[in-house]
Amino acid sequence: MSTKPPFPSGIADESRYRRDMDGVRPEIVVFDVNETLLSLASLKPSFADVFGNADSIGEWFARMLHGSLVSNELVDYRSFATIGTESLMMLASKHGITIDPSHAADVVAGMQRLDPHPDVLPALAALRNAGFKVATLTNGSDDTAAAQLEYAGLLPLLDDTMTVDAVRRFKPAREVYLAAAERFGVAPSEMLMVAAHDWDVAGAAAAGCQTAFVTRPAVFWSLPGDPPGLVVGDLDGLVEALTG
Repeated sequence: MSTKPPFPSGIADESRYRRDMDGVRPEIVVFDVNETLLSLASLKPSFADVFGNADSIGEWFARMLHGSLVSNELVDYRSFATIGTESLMMLASKHGITIDPSHAADVVAGMQRLDPHPDVLPALAALRNAGFKVATLTNGSDDTAAAQLEYAGLLPLLDDTMTVDAVRRFKPAREVYLAAAERFGVAPSEMLMVAAHDWDVAGAAAAGCQTAFVTRPAVFWSLPGDPPGLVVGDLDGLVEALTG
């Protein structure tokens, strides 16, 4: 019997796990960008410069997500980078650190220069070779996403991209996924949303999309019940599940 710890939902922590997709092949595979395709590790030197170490990256990113949800509720849309700068300044203040707004903005601008996880380029190429359309859907703004995807070398492997600028609401709002399906020319049920965030997967599922949850290192499903759709340890597992 395996001694591996289970996910909080009770799913065994295997490198690849496939749940029933009702035999429906998605017309398009849509990827979240930050953490799913791109690693935040490149931000470590900048965070270490501000905080003395890079341990605060996770809390900062969580504060950004919190800010985006508040933005949705208050109908007060502003860019993810702006929320990121606000979040960084609040976090610095919490630690008794004074940071100039321009310096904070420069640290957050590092989001435009993130490296892809090692499995990303081969997986995107394999999916396209297998006949799948491939796209991205990110909470980042148009300018940030364009810079990210170009820097990471992903643009030649994508059929389309979309950001929340088009909707002025952040994921996991249902409107974002519905707008993406409309842009990509498919029904929500024909779109497979792939993310390393439980809230993103849950939002897509609530909008009627197929989903795949990627358990990157230190990523766990924290919501009630099991993840809907696929659960894979990496994008190699996703390719195997979709083409095997």
